[in-house]
Amino acid sequence: MKSIMSSAMFASLKYQDFRMTWISNMLSGCSYWTFSVGLSWLILKETGNSTNVGLVIFASMLPFLLVSPFAGYISDKYDRKSLAFLMYIFNSFFCLVLFISSMLNFYPLLFVISIAFILGVFRTIQEPTVSSLIPNQVPKENLLNAITLNAATRHGSRFFGLLIGTPFIGLNILEGGQFLLLFSFLFQLVSTYFIFRIKTKSVGESSSDEDIFSSIYKGIKYIYTNGLVFLIILTVAFHCAFVMSYESIMPIFANQGLNDSTGQFLGYLIMMFGAGSVVGNLMLSSASNNNIKSKYFVISAIGSGIFPLMLGYVGSLHGDLVFSISLFIIFLIGGCQSSFMSLTTTMIQKVVPDGIRGRIMSLYLLHAGGIMAFGNLILGNMADIVDYTWLFRLTGVAFLAYILFILSTQRRFKADIISII
Repeated sequence: MKSIMSSAMFASLKYQDFRMTWISNMLSGCSYWTFSVGLSWLILKETGNSTNVGLVIFASMLPFLLVSPFAGYISDKYDRKSLAFLMYIFNSFFCLVLFISSMLNFYPLLFVISIAFILGVFRTIQEPTVSSLIPNQVPKENLLNAITLNAATRHGSRFFGLLIGTPFIGLNILEGGQFLLLFSFLFQLVSTYFIFRIKTKSVGESSSDEDIFSSIYKGIKYIYTNGLVFLIILTVAFHCAFVMSYESIMPIFANQGLNDSTGQFLGYLIMMFGAGSVVGNLMLSSASNNNIKSKYFVISAIGSGIFPLMLGYVGSLHGDLVFSISLFIIFLIGGCQSSFMSLTTTMIQKVVPDGIRGRIMSLYLLHAGGIMAFGNLILGNMADIVDYTWLFRLTGVAFLAYILFILSTQRRFKADIISII
């Protein structure tokens, strides 16, 4: 373990509190992805259409839009470790509730949507709170390394969670979705222990006499008066709207395009996205200078548009190799998208002062998660009307056009990226 932590790629793991945060985030991420895939599959098999899958995903992400500003205020007002621990406990409880209800074959759509929304609220508070802890756990020179390792575990948890959970589907002891919901609860429960072990004390600068709306306004004003922060968040919003809103159409891609009848192929697709995320972020964490990191930004941004476009064409093919090629493209999408998000998160963390970081990170998540909520709802509905392969193609082209426009016209933006990362 010491030899691993001494390498440049894992430098920030030598700090114990960050190590506990890192492990906890890994397990919590495993919980989220086994929950998301398991629930999506149960809904698709129960109702037979992707519109309902889109509604559930929308409900789970809607809190990013509704709760994020308040989550940032809470994160800056109270001890972040205690707040995160409380959110982990609530998440564990409701994951257990959903698993038990699935075992009783009780999952009416309104009930499932309600649970998904409640879990989304807790996650919306949890994410900026935990993210705001990290800069207080490692020296500034290790911050990019810590953030990319944290992103590697968060995105890579798609791989590890489903790697552990998906093979059990083939045992036919439980329904595929039920098995994944069980693992979701177990992962979340264990992650709570590791967040409990964190000793870092971190509180923002929200004063006791500052009301919540004044605090939120202060964060919004900061974003829209800081040109660089605004452009970063705008780019993240386009990224999430066009190429990160595929959760609602992946089940139908697996079911119709790959003839998946159990949910195993869907699990493997999401797992490969996670594997690509791990590799992409580990490569990023070992980047030695700003020029290399800025090149990673450009490559990951362009790849985020090109590879979904390719997946759209592969999805329309037939034959034994379609599944293997799809897995490889999903791997590349995972690497590009997670690296892009890690780099933009690092930019925000480095630019924003500690005292308002919780609010800005929550507004960052509002633009990301809130837009993905509507993106999944729209794509889920459209997949019942048009061929889903065209959705991959059109969204890939749209983001590719945006990022090429930004990189070719906003030369100052490129210069700022090199100086910040």
